[in-house]
Amino acid sequence: MDYHQETLDNLRVAMRNTKRLCCTMLDTMGPEIIVLNRPDAPISLTAGQTITLTCNKTVPASATVLPISYPSWVGTGLAPGSQIFVGQYLFTGSETSSVYLTVQEVRGDEAICTCNNTCVLEGLALTVHIAHMRNEAPILADTDLAAIRQWGAANRIDYVCVSFARNAADIASVRAVLDSCGLDQTRIMAKIENLEGLTHSPELIECSDAVLLSRGNLGICLDPEKMFLAQKKLLRACNLAGKPCVVTRVVDTMTEAPRPTRAEATDVANLVLDGADAIVLGSETFRGKYPVDTVKTVLAICKQAENCFDNQSYYRSLMDYFGCYTISPNLGKREALASSAVRAAEKISAALIIVFTVTGQTARLVAKYKPASPILTVVCSDPHAAKAHNNDRYSASGGGAPLGLSPSVREPAAAAAAAPAAAAPAEDKAVAAARGPIPFLPAIPLPQVVCPDIRSDGLKWTLMGEVQARQCLLYRGVMPIMADPDFSLPGGAILDYAIAYAKQAGMVKSGDKVVVSQCPRTGYSDVMEEAGVVKLITVDDHHLPGMTFNNHPLFVIGSMDPLTKQD
Repeated sequence: MDYHQETLDNLRVAMRNTKRLCCTMLDTMGPEIIVLNRPDAPISLTAGQTITLTCNKTVPASATVLPISYPSWVGTGLAPGSQIFVGQYLFTGSETSSVYLTVQEVRGDEAICTCNNTCVLEGLALTVHIAHMRNEAPILADTDLAAIRQWGAANRIDYVCVSFARNAADIASVRAVLDSCGLDQTRIMAKIENLEGLTHSPELIECSDAVLLSRGNLGICLDPEKMFLAQKKLLRACNLAGKPCVVTRVVDTMTEAPRPTRAEATDVANLVLDGADAIVLGSETFRGKYPVDTVKTVLAICKQAENCFDNQSYYRSLMDYFGCYTISPNLGKREALASSAVRAAEKISAALIIVFTVTGQTARLVAKYKPASPILTVVCSDPHAAKAHNNDRYSASGGGAPLGLSPSVREPAAAAAAAPAAAAPAEDKAVAAARGPIPFLPAIPLPQVVCPDIRSDGLKWTLMGEVQARQCLLYRGVMPIMADPDFSLPGGAILDYAIAYAKQAGMVKSGDKVVVSQCPRTGYSDVMEEAGVVKLITVDDHHLPGMTFNNHPLFVIGSMDPLTKQD
């Protein structure tokens, strides 16, 4: 854990220096199988030779036998003819450090195999992938449990990525662990990387907060001619559900080369056009020779593809799927308001959509329809906590730690925040990887407090939700902000500040049309209860009397810098 803590600390320093924020995600090891007891020297294998994979963990690894971390072959379905892959962690497929094996015979806990290619096994770790295998190991290894309970809880991680997720029961198991150690706000990303996970992808999409398509491992389990179909179907399913879909393994050749192949460049663009929300780089930045060039290259391709994305056709395809062009549409009130906001933005050619959200649900629903306009999201916290915090704020002492956070974890919770840029031009709305800078938030004595209570023409604010704001960053096209206005500001003032920020960031200019949206909320008693709102406004140079940006600054996620008025 010391290495990971040092890495995260370095990231925090980099975020402060560059004013760029990144989302914190803990990627579990899960039931992954690795080669044990490796010698210091690489292991050379020759095509056609015989090698044994054994579940005996005491045997040293050599060119004739490889001990693995799985307890037994019994019940796995391993049989003669089964295909096994052994290669270094984050293999690219082009290196000579991985081997494909064909099982010839299974004897108890030993599998006798034939090497299909010549290779030299080396690297940080050697992973073992077996096509069509039933892996019955726990979804969280002991090392995962320790990492979540100690490192994850201390650093208030935003997402846990569940490796080798197989079904909804796995997600429920991880959720229980997170809740037990105080990470009830941490969201879960299901990593689909084997046939079992692919088969149960509908339930994984439904019960998780996001999905990661691990094309490296999944590609071993599938025939090459079927991989594209699995990818497109999974992306479409996530799009229809409004769940972010992250995709891996895009420019593997940039591990060794300064430019991607033409096929890789096209692949990145097609992922954006097919609806991917984010791209994860692996070996290219983990051990690659050109990590910075890789990021810049993928970023440029994503931006260009976003400019070519047919937002209207995509919107119509979703509306058609939900039966909105029939007399019996299958669309709830929240979905109807979110889709209406996107439709209104398209009709009036809005330069920006402003969304108010408490849990991030409204932002997710609007982002689901992938509008051409960027989505500036003002994130708030739970209204019940807002009321309690306001009582504390106006108490005689006026002190107290943030609700739900002890003073010892207050700064890590803010420092581990993650955000892509909110300051990109409108045409640069994009995948998470393609966003620009947002200022960083230093430690502060009390959290900024913003909570909207929408009435006919005004907004009143009382609390902020920094965790939800960071998590909104995974939604394509969403740029979250938070504010700390004086509670006596007149209704609608915070909206003026949000528009002023958008103007300063270059997202809108005077005369531009803006759509403002918030989904309905009920059941909050006297704290917050409101109808859904879709409001159309025009940006002008109007400035409310008595309002100065320095006295009532707008805060972007992680910033203590007040918004300054433009001349």
